[in-house]
Amino acid sequence: MRILHTADWHLGLRLYKRELSEEHKKFFQWLIKLISERKIDVLLISGDVFDHANPSNEARAMYYDFLRQLIGIRCRVIITGGNHDSPGILNAPKDILDLLNVHVVGKVPENISEMIIELQGTAPVIICAVPFLREADIHRFSEGDGMEDRIRQVRTSISNCYTAVAEICKEKQGIPVIAMGHLFAAGSEVSDSEREIQVGNQSAITSSDLPGTFDYIALGHIHRPQYIAKQKHIRYSGSPIALSFSERSDKKIVIELEVKGKELVQTDHPVPVFRDLKRLKGSFEALKTELAGFVNPGPAKVYAELDIIEEFTNPSLHGDVSAFVADFEHDGIEILNYRITRTETELDITGMVDAETRLEEVSPMFVLTKMMETGNFTEEDKLLIMQAFIQLTEMEEDGDDA
Repeated sequence: MRILHTADWHLGLRLYKRELSEEHKKFFQWLIKLISERKIDVLLISGDVFDHANPSNEARAMYYDFLRQLIGIRCRVIITGGNHDSPGILNAPKDILDLLNVHVVGKVPENISEMIIELQGTAPVIICAVPFLREADIHRFSEGDGMEDRIRQVRTSISNCYTAVAEICKEKQGIPVIAMGHLFAAGSEVSDSEREIQVGNQSAITSSDLPGTFDYIALGHIHRPQYIAKQKHIRYSGSPIALSFSERSDKKIVIELEVKGKELVQTDHPVPVFRDLKRLKGSFEALKTELAGFVNPGPAKVYAELDIIEEFTNPSLHGDVSAFVADFEHDGIEILNYRITRTETELDITGMVDAETRLEEVSPMFVLTKMMETGNFTEEDKLLIMQAFIQLTEMEEDGDDA
């Protein structure tokens, strides 16, 4: 049996003023071809199918058209809800989709055994389809623990949920078990397309919080593909297309799992780049010259973000740049965003980031992590500091919303 792991499509997402629908359509075309060529039996989608709880008609149409094509090539699908997804939207056609071998778990059901799906055949496997845990789930799985600490409550509830489904699977000896999840794991490398407050709310789960019953954990929520705590069986597949300019150099993948008895053999399949994202950096005059002579190496128009750096600025510069961007036309490149900075006001973070990283990409969480790496902290100290930081961040956000 062959299984494919993907996540974080974010259908309907806009990159500044442009929707990424063309990129998603091309990804689906490529994915259908890959599934057919590799004879994939099951596709796992670990949350954030949509970017909004109430997705546009175009986003819904792309989703259902893709499922229609999968049904046509007899590929089974298991979908779990993410924090951006509406459980009601995902679950609405659940009964009909079940008949078509498309299994949807938009939210944690009352009977948690409904999250466990046994795939029969010559190489059987069990899928624990755990979606994003919402507020009601957090209270449910931490009930009776008497915890006032919100961070510890969320972390404990997630661990309890996975422990509960793992206990049900223990009786199935000799059959590999794959868990799906949509959560934030401690140490994950994030991009600026993740909404930081939602990352923070996931409470920095560690690999030790997840039961050892699982032979593979197919995660969603973080957009850069990566292993967790160097554990080769705990993986984020990442988003299949770049969702922000900070992801422009990421190597996007989908992950194939071939079931061989109790063993799961992993194969990464690189996703083609369907549209280049470029960040152009320099003075205003230098960038105007560079844009005038730009040659597009690919068929799709390049999306650009300008990082305009001037030693001195004057009141007319912003107006000049705004007018230039509004009037700019080029067959091969389109400017989606720009930013003006002064060289003498740039923050010195030498040694923390590479030369290509912009200040606005450096999140407070990133700086905290880097500072802890340079200090004499135990792993337990680091976790406690990170949890306290996240809690303070959430308190600040709550104050802003009041």
